Amino acid sequence: MPYPQYAFRAQKTLGLSAGPSWQVTDQIPSGSVGIKSCVYSTDGDWFAYATPTNVQLLPSSSSSSEPARVIEHPNVMALAFSPLSTTLFTFERPIKSDTEVHKNVKAWDVKTGNEVGGWYQKTYDDWEPLITADETHLIRPTASDILIFTPPLSPRPTTRLKIDGNIKGVFLSSPSALPPGTTSAKPVPPASEPAIAVWLGERKGAPASVALYTMSSLLGNAKKDNGDEGKTETRDIPLTTARKAFYKADKLSVKWNAAGTMALFLTHTDVDQSGKSYYGETNLYLLSVDGSFDSMVDLDKEGPIYDFGWNPTSREFAVCYGYMPARVQLYDLKAKPQHSFGAQHRNLLLYQPQGRLLITAGFGNLAGGVDVWDISTRNKVAEFKAANSSHCEWSACGRYILTATLSPRLRVDNGVKIWWCGGQLLNIHLQDELYQVSFQPSNPSGVQPFPAVLPPAPEPNESVALLRPKGETSNGGDSKPAGAYRPPGARGTVASDAYKRDENGTYEPLTPMFKGGKPSQRYVPGANSIPGAPNPSGAGEEKKKRVRSKRPIKDKDGEANGDRENEPPVDEMTTLKVHDNGVDEAVAKKLRNLAKKLKAIEDLKVKQSQGEELEVTQVKKIATEQQVKDEILSLGGTV
Repeated sequence: MPYPQYAFRAQKTLGLSAGPSWQVTDQIPSGSVGIKSCVYSTDGDWFAYATPTNVQLLPSSSSSSEPARVIEHPNVMALAFSPLSTTLFTFERPIKSDTEVHKNVKAWDVKTGNEVGGWYQKTYDDWEPLITADETHLIRPTASDILIFTPPLSPRPTTRLKIDGNIKGVFLSSPSALPPGTTSAKPVPPASEPAIAVWLGERKGAPASVALYTMSSLLGNAKKDNGDEGKTETRDIPLTTARKAFYKADKLSVKWNAAGTMALFLTHTDVDQSGKSYYGETNLYLLSVDGSFDSMVDLDKEGPIYDFGWNPTSREFAVCYGYMPARVQLYDLKAKPQHSFGAQHRNLLLYQPQGRLLITAGFGNLAGGVDVWDISTRNKVAEFKAANSSHCEWSACGRYILTATLSPRLRVDNGVKIWWCGGQLLNIHLQDELYQVSFQPSNPSGVQPFPAVLPPAPEPNESVALLRPKGETSNGGDSKPAGAYRPPGARGTVASDAYKRDENGTYEPLTPMFKGGKPSQRYVPGANSIPGAPNPSGAGEEKKKRVRSKRPIKDKDGEANGDRENEPPVDEMTTLKVHDNGVDEAVAKKLRNLAKKLKAIEDLKVKQSQGEELEVTQVKKIATEQQVKDEILSLGGTV
């Protein structure tokens, strides 16, 4: 079985790397600057990258007979291949022109390198063209209509669909068969034709909505403009039963199942009006193309939805949601919960291309823990830690996992790590200012079946021993795990549960807990204990006794007074003369303050004797020395 290949793009370097040695090959010289984008073709046969002056097309395999091609077109910012890898699309910044429309999106024939089409795209967002998997139709939405081109690069649209509303997004499905080597569950057969989802925003108090259409319903018969052949066919968008209306949607993301029969869409508001979440409000909906099912996915834990995804078998999907620690839950096609993987600090889900394994990971501001689960048995087969990672993906064969730390998310420790599906680290590739990395795609027909038993891991590359951080184990964890940070004043005490959440994300009430050791709250000598909390060690009382017994307190006759239970501590400068009935607490406090003043005066006198120049206020303070002594004597103290 051939080893997978990955491509990386850094500030001054771009290259390809493949196993088993994972040595970098086809690296562009370090003097090259300003590589804007790089991309593999859908089938993995081609690799393209854009420089400030041109676009390079390279065969991704050294055994390929295809020659490299150069497209002389400058200032390209982004690249994309068509589904069958016959056309390369480029995007550049739009330029205003009074004479003609600037076609900043251009189409190039991969075989010849010639320009074959183009159009104007106002923004960079969603610039990539929507093309059906068989490359028979191209869809381009505008603010109030949808243009369908057949063939995709024809100069005029075949159909123009008028819509009464504000189009905020269009999403195209790509029905495909599942690669071999899947789980025992039978996959859902792919749909016979693609479908599109149309997102309409709120308008005049009416809710927003998502409607699903099959391609044949959009290409129905209609009268052409002026009845001439070759003209654009204009019609109103047809009615559909597959529609879901909702409020509160500033953003929306859609994920189709591999069969193209159902869609999950996540709505997100920037501001949560209820004030429960700083990150806004999220909701997840499930909708079928034929309109037989639509429902809001019921989540049994409060908090945001971090990620969701379809199993490639199209029979189930997973959702990661809830306040941290988040819950990962599996659902069937009726949005019914099937299995929970528990609550952990995770915010990423990633299914293996064969649908056998599932990655749950915690990246971004989380610690980088990664779990690999077997979907059929619901067991965890691997666990490792990829700290500071911002990107993760499976290889096409389903045996390797790529994690990377990219810039500008982090500008230090940038690099790529390759892991085995069993959790073993195989390769470390550090790279300054790493911007982009991805595995080489593969044609599904050429993917080998994934075995029923997890295969053994190959030997790791020598870079693992050389570049692995000190103290890190083979699965990325620390040999001596660090515990939670405790401030110095709280070390050695029982942790408070004031901010503890249970698995459902709700707060538990604060209850005093004393399970040996010191209690969770500090005791001050003389202060009352927490109501209802025992004090088995008696630490506070013993400390008071030790402080009071530093020096003996004598009565008028010079005899030591053994009863010092209610006496204040003795100051170093002043000895209190205490009668048998004790000293009032207010008097003792005043004596301690006078003793501090007397000590400060003594310090000033020492500085004055050493020739140091004092301020006027300090000289006046020295003059009050006798007055302070007299006041101490009047209160029963001695100097």
